[in-house]
This record gives sequence, C-alpha cells and structure tokens, in this order.
Amino acid sequence: MTFLNPAILFGLLAASIPIIIHLLNLRKLKKIDFSTLQFLKELQKNKIRKIKIKQWLLLALRVLIILAIVTAFARPTLVGVSIGGTTSAAKTTAVFILDDTFSMSVIDQDGSYFNQVKESIKNILNQFEEGDEFGLVLVSHQPDEIEMTSNLSKFRQEIDATNISFASGKLNNAIIKAAQLIGDAKNFNKEIYLFTDFQKGRVALETEITDLKEQLGEQVRLYSFNYGGKEVFNFGIEDLKINTQIFEKDKPVKFEATVKNYSDRTKDNLVVSLFVNGERLAQQSINLNPGESKTANLEAATKTFGYSEALVEIEEDDILQDNKRFSSFFIPEKIPVLILADNLNDTKLIEAALKSVSEQGYFDVTVKKVEQVSSTQLNNFQVIILLSSNFANAQVELNKILSAGKGIIILPSSVTDVTSFKS
Repeated sequence: MTFLNPAILFGLLAASIPIIIHLLNLRKLKKIDFSTLQFLKELQKNKIRKIKIKQWLLLALRVLIILAIVTAFARPTLVGVSIGGTTSAAKTTAVFILDDTFSMSVIDQDGSYFNQVKESIKNILNQFEEGDEFGLVLVSHQPDEIEMTSNLSKFRQEIDATNISFASGKLNNAIIKAAQLIGDAKNFNKEIYLFTDFQKGRVALETEITDLKEQLGEQVRLYSFNYGGKEVFNFGIEDLKINTQIFEKDKPVKFEATVKNYSDRTKDNLVVSLFVNGERLAQQSINLNPGESKTANLEAATKTFGYSEALVEIEEDDILQDNKRFSSFFIPEKIPVLILADNLNDTKLIEAALKSVSEQGYFDVTVKKVEQVSSTQLNNFQVIILLSSNFANAQVELNKILSAGKGIIILPSSVTDVTSFKS
C-alpha cells in the first residue's frame, strides 16, 4: 500500500494531543485531610478500577479517530496483492485537464498560473509508478484521438512542451473528452485532475452542459484545482475589420477595432495604436466601463505597393495575449480589368468612369468582344465587366473566375434580349 498524499501523514502527530491531555490530568494533587469526607475512603476499589478503564477506552477512541481522519486524507492506495505467490497490481489511469487558454498567463507572486499548473502536475506524477496510464486533455482544443501513455518520462516531456494557446475553449468539452478516455480505461483506479482558473464564461453555455453521471460513475475520482483569485485587470481587442474596398498607394486605409473591458474597473484613456509595416501611423484613446465594448476607428495612408502588414495594439495589462490583432492587405500597382462586350461602342462610358475615379491610372483596362473569351487568359484579370445579353458559351470560364474570389460585373448591352439576360 502507498499514499497518494503522503505529506498529510504529518497530521498523525495530532494523535498525541489526547495522550498529552490525559497525562496532564494524571498529575498528583496535594493531599489534605478533611474530617467530614472520611467516608470517601470506603469506596470500593473495583468501582475506581472501572472508571480508569473507561478513561483509557475514551483515550484510545480519540486517538483512533484522529488516525483514521489523517489516513483518509492521505489517500491510501492498493499497490499489489499477493495471492498464492503471484502479485496483482492495482494500476491507475489518470487524465489531466490543463487549461491552456490565455487567461492562465496571469502572473501572481508565485509566477504565471500556467507554469504553476505544470509544476503541480509534475509533483502529482511523482506519486505514480511505471505501468500507470496517463492522458493530457487541453481546454483550448480536443483532437479526435488523444494518445494515452504509460511512459512517465514521455508524459513529463509532453507537459513541459505545452504552451499557452491563442485559441479558446470550454471546460465542459474538455471534461467530456476526459470522461471518454476514462470510460475506455481498463485500470481499476480512475482519476481526473482539472487545473483551471474557472474564468467566467469558460465553463460552458447553459445549453451545452452535459450530464456525465453515467460516464464518470462512482469509480472515477475528480479533483479540481482553482488557480483564480487574483483580480485581473484585462482589456482585449475583440475584432479588427478593414473597411476600405479599393486600395491605392498614398490613399488612406480605414480600420475598425472593437475593444472590450473584461475587468470590474473603469479604464480611462486606453490607447489604441495602429501600426502598418512596423510603423505607428495612428492612435486613439477611449474610455471603457466594466464589461463595455467600444469601437476605435483608425486610418493610415499606405506608402508601398504589394502586401502590407497591419497591427492594432492596446497597452499592456494582466493578460497580454488579447492585446494585439493582425491583418494584411494588398495594393497592386494596377488592377487589371477586362471588359467583354457584344458591341465595342458600349464600353466607352465604362472606360471613362474607370479613368475618372483614379487620377493615376489605377486600372489597366483591356477591351474585347464576348466571342473572344475562349482565347483570353481570364486568370490574368482581377475584375471582368460584361456588357452582353448572351454569354452562355462563357459560363464555365466565368464560374472559375468567381470560384477564385475575383469579381464579375454584368450590365446589359445596347441591344438587350431581356429573356437571355435574365437567364
């Protein structure tokens, strides 16, 4: 037999307390003769002996109660049973649920919650032996297959290699996965260890809560470790959108960043900054009440062609992982536009419109007749404008353009067949 919590055994020292009290009560008293109490000497010796026996029995019961309580908390576990010269070991399957979401990056006087959890898991693993079975379930995501292992060294390495994830997840889903792993286990002892900060909204939605009574049963022991408690001052960027539709060099690109206050305190003058290609180009200050979300509108002119990296960032708080949002956009030197028409005279107004919206000739316009579509490399164009009422022969090629994420604008020609155009 071994103990999973041997440190508790120090509590056995408390069993000496009743003995000490009993011995103190046995100290000799000074005798004083008192004539009117002489009749007490006539008490029978056997009655005094019964009183002493009851005192010793009471002392033994008090000591046994303390020993039983301490031993129960020390969690005695059956290691092996020898029957007829053979040994049968009672092995354990232990599944560890590790909250790796970014709220576990909060730092207190003992370090980050996440690193504290990893150390706690490794300390618990010291109580197990080779042959026991282990599995790791992460709150951020649960793959379809999680490999169980009986190799302690390999499992310790897996714990060390785990890092904070930027993905979110629900504790309920992680517990369901752990219950599935435990349900498939063949070992006699089954244990689930849950390590989390129990952040609000992290457990589950009311519609998602699952009854795990059948999967877990009375045989499975579930231990939870709460690493919350510190008041967390946290803001996060919930969303980042680019509101500009047409990108041109030296023209402003508009960004919309949604920022939320997740803490219970008001934040004044929270600075939201916009960086493009590593250069801070805009910033805005906002005030946030507890639980409030606000939108910061930022814009900056782009100075180069090609891809640009955009970053919106807020100032540091207790949780850093949600303080940044990234995006990117592409500015071509020219947007290649193909105009296909039944009658080339119909394209003049379209060409004039495209030239008027771009002072620097931003659009590279090519004009062709619809029947030339089969001999044209449509992939070379970003936008195709159709001035036609009959382009059934080009449907396959045009569908490929749409599937590639490019744009098609359809307009009726000067000679319009309504039926064909609608078709």
